[in-house]
Amino acid sequence: MSKKTLIVIGSVLLAVLSGTQAQTFTQITNGPIVNDVGMFVGVSWADFNNDGFLDAFVSNWGGRTNVLYRNNGDGTFTRVAGGVALEDGDYHGGAAVADYDNDGYPDLVVPAGVEAPTPRRILLYHNNGDGTFRPASGGSVTNQLGFFGNASWVDYDNDGFVDLFVTNPGDSSGGVLLGGKNLLFRNNGDGTFTRVTTGAIVNDFGIAFGVLWADYDNDGFTDLVVQNLLLPGSSESQNFVYHNNRDGTFTRILTNAIASDFWPNGAGAGAWGDYDNDGLPDLFVGDEGGVRNRLYHNNGYGSFTNVTSGAILLPPSINGVADCAWGDYDNDGSLDLFVGSWNGPNGLYHNNGDGTFTRVFSEPFLNAANAVMNGVAWVDYDNDGFLDLFLTRFTLSSTGVESPASDLLYHNNGNTNGWLEVKLVGTLSNRSGLGAKIRVHATIGGKAFWQLREIYTGSGWDSHPVVAHFGLGDATNVDTVRIEWPSGMVQELTEVAPRQILTITEPPRLLASATNGVPQFLIKGGRFLQYDLQVSTNLVAWSAIGTVTITNLNGIAQVVDTNASVSDWKFYRAVGR
Repeated sequence: MSKKTLIVIGSVLLAVLSGTQAQTFTQITNGPIVNDVGMFVGVSWADFNNDGFLDAFVSNWGGRTNVLYRNNGDGTFTRVAGGVALEDGDYHGGAAVADYDNDGYPDLVVPAGVEAPTPRRILLYHNNGDGTFRPASGGSVTNQLGFFGNASWVDYDNDGFVDLFVTNPGDSSGGVLLGGKNLLFRNNGDGTFTRVTTGAIVNDFGIAFGVLWADYDNDGFTDLVVQNLLLPGSSESQNFVYHNNRDGTFTRILTNAIASDFWPNGAGAGAWGDYDNDGLPDLFVGDEGGVRNRLYHNNGYGSFTNVTSGAILLPPSINGVADCAWGDYDNDGSLDLFVGSWNGPNGLYHNNGDGTFTRVFSEPFLNAANAVMNGVAWVDYDNDGFLDLFLTRFTLSSTGVESPASDLLYHNNGNTNGWLEVKLVGTLSNRSGLGAKIRVHATIGGKAFWQLREIYTGSGWDSHPVVAHFGLGDATNVDTVRIEWPSGMVQELTEVAPRQILTITEPPRLLASATNGVPQFLIKGGRFLQYDLQVSTNLVAWSAIGTVTITNLNGIAQVVDTNASVSDWKFYRAVGR
């Protein structure tokens, strides 16, 4: 039976699925996370206090105060009172989360200013190690004044520290955005950042909101698509595509299908996802004007095809797309897509597993009349292996008057399909694992294939958790889990059991040296991680020689083996605790 409709019964959303699987979502109606009222524009999901459950930071617009919700681990949330990151009331944009100093705790950046009466600053907050925050300058980050929209973290130069990109849609006049130049800050590795001032990536002029990072040509370095609402002084839009030159610079691409496509009504939102499981990220971009979405299929080597047919191209509302997100909500092994609308019904497009999509439901689901779904996030907030749906919103009257509203959370009740979730701890790479590729190989429905997830924090208004979620269908085993780290290191795990949350730490690197005949080496690993040091003469029998905890910002510690005989061959290894 093909998917035909959606039945709404009270607070339960029942989607009719293919085959024998039935998928239900229950609307969560209790708790501050769905009852607080505001002009909510973006959400950032992260485990801020490292208790194993994802918390939510929701940015608030129109001079209102941001909100942090702590996950209680039992399906409920508590609103955190106090703290500088919460007490700031401003015209906030889309925040972003990453561990910028590699200390093991995710930090937070919150841009402000879009459509504000006067220029604002970018706000940077450092995690104190307990889920609370203190303001940080980051050097040049907080010195900038402007009308900023959204932020995104990325390690674009693969040096092990995440860098920061912030969109600058510019000042407004009579409700019309005037445009501006976007900002890129390189992480210096000491808790400060330097603003990059050269190159097209920071000098092109547009009205940018979406920040879409992905290694689209699979060369190991992250590329960027900047999504413009409109081009200044124009009624149409063009997205900017920047190829990473692998030397810390970018080249503007003008010829591929993404870069050469013009939008008569502006681009609304976008997201990368390998929807056909061919190992390459594809790009969906929603139409701000509600006429025709775009799906760009990745052909490899930087080439894309603009898909011209399919249900996914028809926006769910004539009022346009506000945000979107990929996620395998039924765990069948193929990515589905949720599209949130401006002042109209939303849409869910189920992946048929053959490169096509079926629209599962329309107006009955989340009837969004008079509402703007600004932030869209698939997130497994209760660690049950099934993706739940969170939507930030405010209301919009028929005359365009904006008013506060409460957010929406829908719990996925699951089915019998298997799943796997992977969390990464970078050591040579950045601690958050941004830019890593995780590939999973399994046999689902009698077909063996790979799935790909790239670790990035978000696309604009929403910042996704740095957890890779894989649906496994009827697979009883995962043949291979492969992690391609930004450092160039590759890890593989075989014969992995499904239905688990797997944390994988990048191995350290040992750099041998000798001074005055005394064996010594450098260990490059994760900051604040502890390693057992072992020695062997034959690579079979190993003996402990001590432990080391790395505390330096650069993640490097020196080890001297004073007991070693210089005449013997010695092999050393470090095993993470």
